[in-house]
Amino acid sequence: MSEQAKSSRGGLFVVGFVLWGAVFVALFFMWKQRNPDQTAKSETDSELVIMSGNGSSEEPAAGDSAIPEPVEIKITWPESGVRNFTLTDSRNEPLSKNDLLGKPWIASFIFTRCAGPCPRVAAAFKELQKRYPEPNVNLVTFTVDPDHDTPEVLAKFAHFWEADLDRWFFLTGDKDTVYNMIQKDFLMPVAPSPDPTPGWEIIHTTNICLVDKTGKVVGKYNSLKEDEVVLLRRDLDALLKN
Repeated sequence: MSEQAKSSRGGLFVVGFVLWGAVFVALFFMWKQRNPDQTAKSETDSELVIMSGNGSSEEPAAGDSAIPEPVEIKITWPESGVRNFTLTDSRNEPLSKNDLLGKPWIASFIFTRCAGPCPRVAAAFKELQKRYPEPNVNLVTFTVDPDHDTPEVLAKFAHFWEADLDRWFFLTGDKDTVYNMIQKDFLMPVAPSPDPTPGWEIIHTTNICLVDKTGKVVGKYNSLKEDEVVLLRRDLDALLKN
């Protein structure tokens, strides 16, 4: 074999060795990325800290959520209670705060042409009327649409819901007076809708409020949630025992 041929074969061998070496190095680093050693992993995990709900830098305990629990802000109603008022009921007769003193009562806020949740609120009141047949609890429905809900309109609405008008009152009156009561005494939202499509003219709450025998608001409950209605009945039963 000539010296030139030997030299050519030697060069090819070196090139092949270098290429295979590069392949092995590449495979090693690929394996390294997919299988990091346990020491490095432990060091990384030890730095994983999630801020807890109280703002401390502590690792969460097993089963704890990294997202803080929502905190409900407790409502504090005026110590003076619901203001003195005189409104008109569905029999076109005046009803005042003084007429309600001496018994606990429950307030709701709806309107008769409502296309939203108002019928469900009224249905919850109808069930409460059945549950408390004795005249020791009053139900008071304030219309949030007094410009439309006249005593005559409220009378038809009350008849539909089979209301006992001696203890389930449907009240209407001056709009500013009604809105001020709802917003400032019951601390519930009410306002004309900025886009008043038919049946959705008023923005209002589905909460109902429990008022004690002195006229002070002592609780609010979403009338569309069964568990909150159960809580209302428990609180009302407690008031009736006192």
